[in-house]
Amino acid sequence: MKKITTPLLLFVLAAIVTTGTLISCKSKTDAVTTEDSMTAVVAADEADALQKRQMDSSMRSEQLPGKAIPNPAKKKGKGVIVLQSDWQKNYDQEYANLVIEMDKEGIYNRSEIKPSYPGGEKALAKFIQENIVYPADAIDNGVEATVDVVFAVDEAGRVYTPRIKGEKEGYGLDEASLDVVSKMPRWNPGQIKGKNVKSYYSLPISFVINN
Repeated sequence: MKKITTPLLLFVLAAIVTTGTLISCKSKTDAVTTEDSMTAVVAADEADALQKRQMDSSMRSEQLPGKAIPNPAKKKGKGVIVLQSDWQKNYDQEYANLVIEMDKEGIYNRSEIKPSYPGGEKALAKFIQENIVYPADAIDNGVEATVDVVFAVDEAGRVYTPRIKGEKEGYGLDEASLDVVSKMPRWNPGQIKGKNVKSYYSLPISFVINN
């Protein structure tokens, strides 16, 4: 048997190592393919998530109408926002009959001196009219409604936690009402025994369409 010389042995070992390297490279190529496949899967998942969000959005749009009833005769009219002429008188009577109580948030349902907008009712009506937009969807459908917004006024007069009282009207009227209340400047806070306190206030905002 012919003896293998050292140089030949080294050559064979080098060839084996080279072959192994080539196999390893092939394995790396397979790994890249796998990563591409994973990327494709992730992309598909993102597409499914996007489709779900679109479906959710569509469902929300279908739920847009609330209890407000469209009036074909009022469609495309001129929308105006008003405070009911008798709301302050009625509210004062209802407010006076409430028993003074504080909820778990430390907010009184009534105060001896109730919160008030600086400048009074006319100034409040002016602010609302200048800072609210009658939703186009409501005008397009001839929708009129009165939205009651309840909010709190803290000891410093800041308005916070606005919410809709009762069932929503829909057609964007509720969102428009909450938005304008959130923009309000500081009020004169309510008082009990001469001390400023956190207290609630209810404000009806009427949306009317004139032909």
